[in-house]
Amino acid sequence: MGMEVYVFGAGASAAEGAPVTEALFPRAWVLLGPSADRRVAAVWRFLEQVFGVRIRSAACFHHLPAVDEVISLVDWSLQTHQGLGHLYDPPRLHEIRRDLEYLVQVTLRAAVQRAADRRGGPHARLVRRLWARGLLKQVAFISLNYDTLLDNALARIGVMPDYGLNGGTRQEGPLLAKLHGSLNWALCPACGRVAAPENLQAVREATGPVSRCERCDNPRLRGLIIPPTLQKSYPGAGLQQVWDRALEAIQSASRITFVGYSMPPGDIPVYHLIRRGLLTRRRGGRPAIRVINHQRADLSPTQRRLERNALIGRFHRLFGPEVSFDFSGFHGQI
Repeated sequence: MGMEVYVFGAGASAAEGAPVTEALFPRAWVLLGPSADRRVAAVWRFLEQVFGVRIRSAACFHHLPAVDEVISLVDWSLQTHQGLGHLYDPPRLHEIRRDLEYLVQVTLRAAVQRAADRRGGPHARLVRRLWARGLLKQVAFISLNYDTLLDNALARIGVMPDYGLNGGTRQEGPLLAKLHGSLNWALCPACGRVAAPENLQAVREATGPVSRCERCDNPRLRGLIIPPTLQKSYPGAGLQQVWDRALEAIQSASRITFVGYSMPPGDIPVYHLIRRGLLTRRRGGRPAIRVINHQRADLSPTQRRLERNALIGRFHRLFGPEVSFDFSGFHGQI
């Protein structure tokens, strides 16, 4: 029996209240406000000074770029060794870059905390249905999200996810390959080790990663997420092992289900991973491809039809005409 692979995009987490990229700044303002946190306040000050918009409410962000555009702008400035005006020379931009990454993490933690005590969300329903039918051992999860919704759903039924990190012993639970890092992971910049929860209690507590490296005793670990930017970089061998495990899953897949992920044209690393896996498969034939998405309620019927047709066309061009689509949204279907 082949592997069932689920690929989770931002739309899956949005079904449980996590903000999508274009809504992250206004959601951060609602959740964190002007904030006594100096690092969050530094981001608001940066946006005001660079873009000339006074931020007094969430509505102000309609006049500002989204977080991925801002981080991409900062990355380009650092890559070209050019500042952004008198106040933000490259050394200061390095600090802002870290503050932007921090803002993403604390916003997502605050957003998904409201779902932490809920047992009826779509991630939990999916995991419970797979478990009840004895299918978890034939499933692999690949996630582009940082949140711990899937981690917690598995932990609630007593299953430890296999994060595919550091070449360690593989867990009995299903692979949960988080390609862009996770809120409960940390990277040691000294030796490159990635720290993640190693038992169910640590997953359930969701208090964040350890504060000291177990390999080299470095106390200066940093959160490991690959923030939304047009120029993503993937540090160290730890994440490469996660990508390698994801490739193995694609190679063995009998069906690949994309949940809340539209395969955007700029996400070349993910498309390359999937295409490479399909071209080096260990079993004959092609896997079935299924797409679970939703129709935005804030669009007109014409706009929804255009968006839907664009998504269908993109997946047909990438995977051929035999792709099935479910536009009812993610509600835990298997």
